[in-house]
Amino acid sequence: MGRLTIFGYLCEQWTELPISTADVSDQSLVVVGANVGLGNEAAVHLAQLKPKNLLITSRDEAKCERSKADVETRSGMSGIESWPLELCSFDSVRSFVDHFEEKGCTANVLIANAGISTMKYTKTPHGYETTFQVNYLSTALLSLLMLPHLIKAGTPEHASRLVIVSSECHYLANRLKGADKWPSIIETINDEAYCTRSVMINRYFLSKLLEVMFIRELSSRLPTPTLVAVSAVNPGSCHSRLTREVESNPLFKFAVTIYKGLVARTTEMGSRTLVHAAIEPGERERHGRYLSSCEVAQESDYTLSAEGREISKRLWRETLEILGDIDPRINTIVSEHLIQA
Repeated sequence: MGRLTIFGYLCEQWTELPISTADVSDQSLVVVGANVGLGNEAAVHLAQLKPKNLLITSRDEAKCERSKADVETRSGMSGIESWPLELCSFDSVRSFVDHFEEKGCTANVLIANAGISTMKYTKTPHGYETTFQVNYLSTALLSLLMLPHLIKAGTPEHASRLVIVSSECHYLANRLKGADKWPSIIETINDEAYCTRSVMINRYFLSKLLEVMFIRELSSRLPTPTLVAVSAVNPGSCHSRLTREVESNPLFKFAVTIYKGLVARTTEMGSRTLVHAAIEPGERERHGRYLSSCEVAQESDYTLSAEGREISKRLWRETLEILGDIDPRINTIVSEHLIQA
């Protein structure tokens, strides 16, 4: 059963996770959102293993320079590439991939880590609710645009890796009640009238559920044996800046501080889950799955239910339609590399 229990949650939170030591000397790795938090710690872990190439991203040039210096100093690796990537902007995602292709780069691993959590309804310049675009739509766009490069780098012996950072919070996402009567799932959950306070309180959880669904749909359409293993990873509850909006309220800040002090993993400990999924052997056994504490775990009951599976399929179709309009390459990638289901 895919349910979050207090006992199971605490046991995982207090579990010591393994440090990955796999050989990546011949691999090119990409880590999104490496200036702070999980992405930063994951980048340091990977850089210490001295990969062939390491490309990290941050939201702007200034943060790119600082994160490059930080990761190089802490890891001892030089020559790290650091490029801007702003997930609030589809144009930024497209430009990143354009630059990647123009430079003839390769990728054995993509860790799609960047994300936000906000309970305020705001829109990106493209008209999408910000959490929904950053955590889901832009992450899906980047993943699909990078898919041919990951497939090209994969071999029958060693599949490339696409790692999307999800969360145990996906267990807490509210059911999309009445979705069977909605003309469009995405249009509805993006609509400001739908996004009441209670909906926005749950929005981060929903975005993590949608990532799990995306990984399941994508994996089911990749040929077997796959040349790229995809997974959704739960880093656990960690010390990070993800809760900074909640902590802007003094009362909530006190509660969150106490909670983190008792339960939260260090950011470094949580980052081990990302690195494990990205480089350790057994990638095809983890393909299409939700991972927690460096092991395959059961997705939420809602994800696996008949209702959830139908939501997932509809969401996949709607997502491809939107992303295909944003970048025509999506349609080509889907037709050339994915099985039509």
